[in-house]
Amino acid sequence: ERPILDWFHIAMRLQHLTQIAGALASDDPARAGAKAVIVEEVERLRWRLWHGKAKDAKASLDRIRAVMHHFRGEHAGRRTVAPSRKLWTTLRALDCYLVGQSDRLVNYGARHRAGLRVGTALTEGTANFLVNRRMAKSQQMRWSRRGADRLLQVCCAVYNGTLGTGFGQRFYPANDLLPQMAAAA
Repeated sequence: ERPILDWFHIAMRLQHLTQIAGALASDDPARAGAKAVIVEEVERLRWRLWHGKAKDAKASLDRIRAVMHHFRGEHAGRRTVAPSRKLWTTLRALDCYLVGQSDRLVNYGARHRAGLRVGTALTEGTANFLVNRRMAKSQQMRWSRRGADRLLQVCCAVYNGTLGTGFGQRFYPANDLLPQMAAAA
């Protein structure tokens, strides 16, 4: 089965977009109208992505961008960024994410109705639970790519029965000279 884009990750990005859209200023009629369009298009975007309509999702992003000019010059608080700027940044990030992952976008609604998985949250949650239980951790771990790769290698070696004295030793290509310490031994 070809890999699919996890709905949970899309939904989290859309939730963030919804929160930012709700925080936009509506202090004049033009901004109020633009905010209503943005909020409506974000909900439409959610529906379109749930049904795997990537081209239509692009249209929603373009409609949101078309009314963003109403928020130009919006002021932020002393220590915060203007909601319109956050929205612009989040839109750009979502657009890049969807463009890069569009081949993995599927019709999640049809999959859900068919009883198929729409995400890996169950698998990720189970893995987090097992690792945290094993390591007696009360806080979730954050994995670097390198650390996750090493853990996966160890897990595979355990399951394959190859975890022994030779696992993890450094191998040198046949045409390279041995390190000085190994040659001396």
